[in-house]
Amino acid sequence: MRINIRGRSLTYVAATIGILGLIAGCGGSDDQPATSPASPAATGTTLSAAHETPPAHPVETFTLAASDVTFPAMVPSQLPVAPSGFMRRWGVYETAMVWAVDRPELEMRLITGWEMDSDGLGWTLELKQGVQFHGGWGEMTAEDFVWSFEDEIRDGSIHSGIGLARATGAKAEAVDIYTVSIRLDMFNSFFFEAFFGNGSGASTKVFSKKRIETLGVDAAFLDLSGGTGPFVFEKWAQGDEVVLEAFDQYHGTPSRLRTVRILEIKEPATQIAALKSGQVDASLVPAPLAEDVARDPSLGTLAFGVPGSQRLYPQGQFCMETTLAGEPVEPYPRPGYDPSKPWVGECNDPVSQENARKVRMAMSMAIDRQSIVDNILGGFGRPSYLPEVLPPLLDTVWQDRWFIPYDLDAARKLLVEAGYPDGFDALIRITTGSHPLEVEMGQAVAQFLGALGGEVRTEVLTYSGNRPSVVARERSDLWFRSSSAGTAEPPELTQLRRNPENAFNPGLEVREPLAIIRRMDSITSRDEIDKIREQLYDGFSHNQWIIPVVLADQILGINTDRILEWKMTTGSGYLGDFENIRFK
Repeated sequence: MRINIRGRSLTYVAATIGILGLIAGCGGSDDQPATSPASPAATGTTLSAAHETPPAHPVETFTLAASDVTFPAMVPSQLPVAPSGFMRRWGVYETAMVWAVDRPELEMRLITGWEMDSDGLGWTLELKQGVQFHGGWGEMTAEDFVWSFEDEIRDGSIHSGIGLARATGAKAEAVDIYTVSIRLDMFNSFFFEAFFGNGSGASTKVFSKKRIETLGVDAAFLDLSGGTGPFVFEKWAQGDEVVLEAFDQYHGTPSRLRTVRILEIKEPATQIAALKSGQVDASLVPAPLAEDVARDPSLGTLAFGVPGSQRLYPQGQFCMETTLAGEPVEPYPRPGYDPSKPWVGECNDPVSQENARKVRMAMSMAIDRQSIVDNILGGFGRPSYLPEVLPPLLDTVWQDRWFIPYDLDAARKLLVEAGYPDGFDALIRITTGSHPLEVEMGQAVAQFLGALGGEVRTEVLTYSGNRPSVVARERSDLWFRSSSAGTAEPPELTQLRRNPENAFNPGLEVREPLAIIRRMDSITSRDEIDKIREQLYDGFSHNQWIIPVVLADQILGINTDRILEWKMTTGSGYLGDFENIRFK
């Protein structure tokens, strides 16, 4: 539909979700894209133009401002999640499947088809033939796919998919030169999209095995060759710039661009100055600067990708003495367990737990979410009522019963019932490093909670500075956590699966939601998984274990005098898909 964003008329395509039941014997082909039952589809964001075949020898250069071009590590097991996303979305490394631009489905990229095994515990993938690795490392084969997957999940790996792969006993095997078999010990409805799509931190990117064997791990760590995508890394100067060049032997539709330059510019105001001067063609824009950018007749702004979740963690809800598997949780009680905190309560006292639930609900009802969207985000966002659930999945599963009204009178009544007629004192720790307005949003939440009575203080610290105490389960205060962008993966895959065995959780160890998610892992029916998902979200809505606040849009500033078209999928929150950029 046509919308006007801050005075600039752009086209925004909001694709509906497409979820196909994943059942034994179903599969995909080149003309039949596939999804898994737990997989949301992506929303495509497009600057529209008529279709035109890319030129045989493109000459255009596109320049993007970025706040961080940290060198990633060119070995799967050593890849942190953010740089891993850059490598994929920038078009250098590829996954088996990708979210389509023009329809809410996964489409083939490095495979030509797949089939689920008859027992539902594995898949056979048919690889695309003739795919060449950058740098002359030869054709991609099943051995490369298997090696890439196995290196991701080996001992010592920091890859974000290692937990899910090990929990399911995943193993990969090269059946023949172009056929890969993936087998699990237990069914998991999230595995397919997580590893074979491009919308998850667990996504498997295919590296050249020969490259690693020839160079050795240490040299391969720094070597820029070995991808299969439409672009080749020509330069990666950490703290300065990344340069991509079109790959002439690319197996798919060739790029419309010859060169992409990604410049590290730390300060948002400096990025905007570079955009206005023509030094860069596009950059992210903080909400306070969006109006200024949109007033420039040569520039435009639009919301893109998956918005970031801004939420309040009522920490200290540590009520699991054993894991779901029955293993003792050590230490127990957790250092941060403090039942005197109004939002925590005594784990083994149902009355105390109900009072703590009422306090959390009162806090949630005291937050004027729309005010934060209007007055802090400048309209680039929306209220959030389900924690960690993002579009497009959110818009598909939404039920009106999950709405949380802004109602101070009702909130105060709940506090009276819970035994806190005069409110309560609290500390909100606000962590930085994800969104330029996270401090302002966190302080607004503190003001809203302060209206219930008591003293609500704030403390601002970096995310990395706060994380050690979270990993150690030492906190029982409130934590306002911000995110810059989301992904298309369902929150049950990671964000809501924070259990005692994970290194990190938001101060929440409660058996009920984890038991529901465990049931979801074994579901093969779309209808059944939707029903169980509703039970999960009902639990989070009723208990407010995590208090959702707002979803903050990412804002892109773009030189509309130069750029006619940029088709982007939103499987992840990173800017990319440069091969689809078309200049006027």
